[in-house]
Amino acid sequence: MGKRPTRLPRWLADELEEHMLINGYPADERLPTETELAETYRVSRQVVREAARLLEDRGLVHISPGRGMTVAAIDTAAIASRYRSALRRDQAGFDQLMQLRVMSEPDMTALAAQARTDDDIGRMGDILGGISTRLDDYLACLDADLEFHMAVAAATQNPFVTTFVQPINTVLRELYREPIGYLATQEDTLREHRAIADAIAAGDPEAARSAAATHLGRVQSDAIRLVGDDTGTDAADTINPLPTMRS
Repeated sequence: MGKRPTRLPRWLADELEEHMLINGYPADERLPTETELAETYRVSRQVVREAARLLEDRGLVHISPGRGMTVAAIDTAAIASRYRSALRRDQAGFDQLMQLRVMSEPDMTALAAQARTDDDIGRMGDILGGISTRLDDYLACLDADLEFHMAVAAATQNPFVTTFVQPINTVLRELYREPIGYLATQEDTLREHRAIADAIAAGDPEAARSAAATHLGRVQSDAIRLVGDDTGTDAADTINPLPTMRS
């Protein structure tokens, strides 16, 4: 155990977090009971309860009546919710989201070209092959588009990358709300995705980076067709509007 500081709940939360990481607790694994933790760490049950709340705030555990503390799965929904909140509050729009992608995805794609496996290459090929004859199907194209970017993220072999990309995909699914305009871009998307996949398969980081930058630049130029006239902060107005408050 680490040195016990004055702020016992934070100390205990740090100790439990380290214990979970070292022992590789799987998602939904039950942790020791409040009484057991109090006895093991020689603290009060109130300290255990406060530490548990800190771990819950960190997204590491769930606390439920009857089950106590269980290990939480990695959850990107909270990150996507924050992105939605920024959009709803007129703090950001599609343009800003694309700026984030332009800053990150070319380097991510270059890493994928260095780290990809045969399974990754096969997954990308399956996605592109499956959608090539369905470019008139809006939902199928949207699914394939986002799935392809997740496949590239997975090919980096870096779990932080997939955790970063997933909430962006969640918000993009809601922003791409112009089916006719979206479908009009799909031949370009398929061609650009193939160029990215080919560069990754060839193990060529610079070609992969360039192909990703070309793709994202074209998406930026097609913003109005993809998300409508409101590409800035007002683009959030039609995303899952909040329910009307009743008095």
